[in-house]
Amino acid sequence: MKFFIVLSVLATVVLASPSEGTAAGLQAAQDGTPPSGCHWEGTAPFCAGSCAQGYTEIDRGACGDGACCATGIKTLCCTKAATAAAKKKIANAKKI
Repeated sequence: MKFFIVLSVLATVVLASPSEGTAAGLQAAQDGTPPSGCHWEGTAPFCAGSCAQGYTEIDRGACGDGACCATGIKTLCCTKAATAAAKKKIANAKKI
């Protein structure tokens, strides 16, 4: 029984990881590494990202900085000092 639980969890993690050339892989590339002073909140495969007090929500993405969400969304959270630079980086990335 334990074997099947471990196997199903492992399969979920492997299947949730974006691969290059797929829609999930494209989303992960668009979300990408967060700017300095920022981090992605939400853990795949069942994401429920939200920013803690003292952080501002800058963006949302299905993949954030890694494995994509099967449900929910990841949130990019930044400190007050990093917010302006992060918004500029996100705006430039979405133009492409």
